[in-house]
Amino acid sequence: MSVMSTPERASSASGPATPAPAAAGLSRTAWTLGALGAGLVLGILLHGSTQAWASMLADAVAPVGQLWLSALQMTVVPLVIGQTFVAVVQAHGHGSIGALGARTLALFLTMLIAAGLLTVALVPPLVSLYAVDAGTAASLRAGTAIPVLSPRSPAASSISSWLARLIPRNVLEAASSGEILPLLLVTILFALATTRLSPPRRESLQGIFRSVADATMVLIGWILKAAPLGVFALCFGLAVRAGFTVAGFMAVFVTLACGMMILVTALLYPVTAAAGRVSLRRFAAAVAPAQLVAVSTRSSLASLPALVEGARDRLGLPPPATGFVLPISVAVFKLNRPVSATVKLLFLAHVFHVPVGAFQATTFLVTVLILSFSTVGLPGGGAGFRTLPAYLAAGVPLEGVVILEAVDAIPDIFKTVTNVTGDMSAAAILSRASRTGPGA
Repeated sequence: MSVMSTPERASSASGPATPAPAAAGLSRTAWTLGALGAGLVLGILLHGSTQAWASMLADAVAPVGQLWLSALQMTVVPLVIGQTFVAVVQAHGHGSIGALGARTLALFLTMLIAAGLLTVALVPPLVSLYAVDAGTAASLRAGTAIPVLSPRSPAASSISSWLARLIPRNVLEAASSGEILPLLLVTILFALATTRLSPPRRESLQGIFRSVADATMVLIGWILKAAPLGVFALCFGLAVRAGFTVAGFMAVFVTLACGMMILVTALLYPVTAAAGRVSLRRFAAAVAPAQLVAVSTRSSLASLPALVEGARDRLGLPPPATGFVLPISVAVFKLNRPVSATVKLLFLAHVFHVPVGAFQATTFLVTVLILSFSTVGLPGGGAGFRTLPAYLAAGVPLEGVVILEAVDAIPDIFKTVTNVTGDMSAAAILSRASRTGPGA
């Protein structure tokens, strides 16, 4: 996974470290990819097995994957705080963070809208190929429990709750609950306040946070060396539980959703190459380790360390990109949302014979875009339930949303890959004029 030795990794966060040998990086990536495939194949073969040893094997392997994932997620908070603080303080006097923040938000919105419009254009003709009779729609409604949205539930008041939690009352509580955006805002405010201190005191604090960021990257290197083992354990557990077969309309939805995610992810490569002035090969090599983590963990947050490593060592992105753009991207930028949610809306509208016009589709897209900024990049986040009001406003029966949530684990893998690829793409595009080192 492009992991470097400890002496190489302990370089200053203000500049790119010496890149790992290409052969070693490819070897680690190959081992991780092989472990992913082996875990899936073995898990599928043992799915539904009644052998006692198969159950014992699954129970023994499960904690290994969870331990590796927990170790990776453990590094997210110090990495985000350290890198963001250093990036803001280093930009003091140049006005670059404010301008970069505005450009970052503008790019996020542009990419989200483009992904949503592409989905609206491509999915309806594809969905029309799936023939559904009235009996199928009626049978899908039967026996499905619908979650009740109370006035104070997170799903019913996502926007207001999100705004109220932007400034956390307890920073430690926000860190423990994985609320990265509030932590980022607090770190940025603290860093801006630090820029008002005298140079000796400012440099002292900056050195502390830089050391935190560097030490965290050393720890990440150690953890990523165990990536093949952790990825195998996570994928094996998923395959043992889910198996290979999905019936009926669920299989059609999974195929359609995954296909759209793959298409959007693939389009990011030429878009990044053109807009970010980086070669396809270099971008692919930089984002591949984070994609492998995304596949195995289904967590954008867990992929952040690999994103930072790839951006710094393979693309040569500057500290504002690795310390500001990438943490912000992982926290609030969910490129999959206008794609996955719109696919689900249009598919369910087709199945239940609900007409969706331009007004309904536009309202749905705007609502999803707003709510996308309130979802943390954690696996199994239940985003479909949090956006139930958007589906309800479009006239789609909520039974269908609930049913499709049962198979969301499969598309969720491709959603996370789309997210982390979009994160790296945004960082590369925003840094196209300021790259240094191997990616310049």
